Amino acid sequence: GNLCRCTGYQHIVEAVEYAAKKTAAGK
Repeated sequence: GNLCRCTGYQHIVEAVEYAAKKTAAGK
C-alpha cells in the first residue's frame, strides 16, 4: 500500500531520529 506522506511519514522520521539519538546515547 501507499504511505501517506502528509501524516505517517513525519511520525516515522521522528521515531527514527529518536531511536538514533537513544542508541547514540547508549553507546
